[in-house]
Amino acid sequence: MSPDNRKHRGPGPRDHLLFTEDQVEIMAAAAKDYCWLLDKNYTAKAALKLVGDHFKLQERQRKALDRACQPSELVERVATGELSSPEALKHRSVIIDGFNLLIIMEAVLSGAPVFKGRDGLIRDISGLHGSYRKISETPKAIALTAAFFKQYNASSVLWVFDKPVSNSGRLAKFVQEVGLENDIQWQTKLADQTDNKVAEADKIVISSDSQILARCNQWFNLISFFLENRIIESNWLIDIWKHN
Repeated sequence: MSPDNRKHRGPGPRDHLLFTEDQVEIMAAAAKDYCWLLDKNYTAKAALKLVGDHFKLQERQRKALDRACQPSELVERVATGELSSPEALKHRSVIIDGFNLLIIMEAVLSGAPVFKGRDGLIRDISGLHGSYRKISETPKAIALTAAFFKQYNASSVLWVFDKPVSNSGRLAKFVQEVGLENDIQWQTKLADQTDNKVAEADKIVISSDSQILARCNQWFNLISFFLENRIIESNWLIDIWKHN
């Protein structure tokens, strides 16, 4: 499973124009309107088009806005299950939304812009389109995750990957091998409905998907922990909420 140098989760070719300080100010104003509409039960699709057209946002700006905005009711539900300290993971069972965690970490490590949501979660705008290819940053992302769980001594860790995604089996095998090399008690699993498997497991969840986190009992914000403690550093973390 060698890195595919043709694929990269770094910045888009126009991101240096789309996410300047001035553009982020415009997005912050758009976020306020977008969330107001979400709180009034507009569908996300209709609200995003309405706000995006009004503020003349480009496609990647709209995607970032959508990732950074959640209705207040969802934000409140997600917050109830958050664990504040990694110490809470000690001797506990953990389940990881595999592609969700890895792709965001790869985006950060690749220097791509990432966005802090209204719910405090970090998200990228690269996405996954039916096929996954390992990039140069993948081994580092997995190794950092292994070091974290080795330090905080979870009793078990289960990575769940979307079975329909091309190359998911190869990635799961690679993750398993990294666990063995680092003497980490983790396993990998392929699933057809990853969101349900993760949300409904009686384990601490690692994910940045608010729909999953609103359904689970407890979760830990691993990406934010990595960033706040400079385990990984983002050159381009955009928090549109600090402007509101």
